[in-house]
This record gives sequence, structure tokens and C-alpha cells, in this order.
Amino acid sequence: MLRSSKQRERSLVEELKELELLEEGVMVDIPELENDDLLEENSLSVIVRCLNPSVHKVGGLVKALPPIWGLEDRVHGRGVGPDRVQFIFQSDRDLHHVLTRGPWFVNGWIVALDQWSPTPGPSFLQKILFWIRIKGLPVHLLKRKTIDTLVGPLGKIENVELHAKNSSSVEYVRAQVWINADEPLQFRRIARFKSGEVIPTELEYERLIKICFLCKRLTHDQNRCPSQLHHQGRDTPASNQLVTEAVAGRRSHGGSGATAVDMGRPQPRQTTSRRASKASTQRRSADTKGKSIVGASTRVWRQKEIISTPRAEGTTSKSSGESSVPIGRKSSSGKKKGQQSRAPTLWNQTGN
Repeated sequence: MLRSSKQRERSLVEELKELELLEEGVMVDIPELENDDLLEENSLSVIVRCLNPSVHKVGGLVKALPPIWGLEDRVHGRGVGPDRVQFIFQSDRDLHHVLTRGPWFVNGWIVALDQWSPTPGPSFLQKILFWIRIKGLPVHLLKRKTIDTLVGPLGKIENVELHAKNSSSVEYVRAQVWINADEPLQFRRIARFKSGEVIPTELEYERLIKICFLCKRLTHDQNRCPSQLHHQGRDTPASNQLVTEAVAGRRSHGGSGATAVDMGRPQPRQTTSRRASKASTQRRSADTKGKSIVGASTRVWRQKEIISTPRAEGTTSKSSGESSVPIGRKSSSGKKKGQQSRAPTLWNQTGN
């Protein structure tokens, strides 16, 4: 049996913080510390930020990232905040591998990371280094100045790879750019040159899999997007429209409006079972009225007045007293002999 997951109960401090009822606090002076050992220990570490908290949990990232890096036995992870994880490495080589081989993804969603610092700057864990493929520029305009001007406003450019003379393809050029993790991604930019040429370009973020399709952010999916209500007010999603039409069709055919509709698989045909149920109902109704229905046929056998044929004395009729001759037909003799009589029915023979 499926059970709903129990939500974590909020602490008293969280409730006071939400209500803005916490005071500034009392200033406490701490004596000078000798923490050189801690500074050295943490210098070989990175801090990872969960960009999408609905998908990434601190404990999950502690377990998931070391195998992705290929460093299961050479790194130690621990949670250091509600959406922060610290990984301490044993060598500079492993640390450099993680810092330069990104971006890194868990379950398709990207995470932000930076090397630990005792005094982090304002951009700490706010930037992600992406390789961006720039498509659409003609070959006679592929200059470094073009790339710097086109994608420079998106963030600091680390590297640019223009086409080489012996390259077999110039479909795109690449630029490595620091992108703001909390801002919407841009996938198109239009380049206008002094010559009057206007060139639309497309930006492809390498290895990027999942974003919010509504606002183009990395911090949530479209089901949790703050602008979702605005979009639903303008347009009904196609999936919701299909469900609405399916339910309306079932109601028009006498089905229950509370029946769930599975959009992923075809619904089985119910015609045969409904016909069998209807035939069974008719059979029970006919039995209570002294009628008999054979199988699924609609032919009804009824009592009729028949012409009795005189029989020789001493002979006994094998008939049960009911006639199986259809209504309106005469006896095989075709002649009336003797007096007409009504044969007793099965209902009368039982004393009813």
C-alpha cells in the first residue's frame, strides 16, 4: 500500500524567522583562534550548491557526486547548510579535475560549485562555467571580436575556439562563459554588423538537459515555476485539454465522471461486457414474469391456446402441457377435431 511521505515538521526558529519575530541578537566577542589546521584542511575542498531543492537533497548529493566524479574512495562529503554540501579531497589533482571538468549534473539537473574560501565573494556559487556553441554566423564573420561582443554580456568569457583552417566543419564556434545560475538562459541572439548585415544566431549549452521551459531558469522545472499560473491563465496545457475531452466523452456515454483516465495507454473496449450484463438483466426480469429466454436470443416462448386432437383411449401424451409452437401457427393436422382446450402452464402446475 502506498503511503504519502511525511513532511518534515518546521522548527520553532523557522516559524519565528518566517514571521520576522527574531531579534538581531546579542554581540559576543570571540578570542583569537589558532585555526591554521582547519584552513589547511578545508583548502582542498569545494562547496556544492543545490540549484533545484525539489530534486536535489543534501544527503542525496553526498552519495551521488563522488561516483559521478570517479572519486568514490578519495573524497569525503558532508552537509554544511540547508542547500550546501562540502567535499574534501586528498590531492590537488582531484580538486582540479572537479573544478575544470564541469558542469556537473545529478538526475539531469545541474549543480553549482566553487572552491572553498574562508571569505567568499559576492559571486560565490552564483556562476556556472558553460561551453556554448554559437550557430548561424557566416564564415567571413567568424572573428574573436564578433564572439566577444555577441556573448560577452552573458558573463565573463574564459576561452573561445574559432574554426581552424583544416577543420572539416564550421557549423558552430565555441565559447566558454561564466553564466549566472539564477538568471534565465538566453538561447538566441541577433548580431547586427556595421555592414548592415543582420544575422540571427542560436546558443546551445553543451551537456545541458533540464531547465524550466517557461522561464528558462535552472532552479526549478515548469511545474514549480512562479509564472506557471500566468501561462495557465492564457493557455490550457495540451495534456490537460486531452484529459478534459476524455472525461467529457465518458460522461456523454453514461460513464462515471469520477473515472480516472490513463493518457499513457489505450482504454479497453467495454462493449462485450455491457451486452452480457444487459442480457443477464433481461433474463432475470423474464424469469420473474413467467417467461423464458434462451441464451442471448430474443425469441420468447409463450403459452397459447391450441387445438387439442382426440387421442385413442389408454394412450398418454408425452407433452408437458406447454406448446412450443410459435404464436399464430396451427396444428399439423390443419383441421379442428373435438373441443378447444387450454393446456395448463408450468406456473399453474406448481400451484401458483
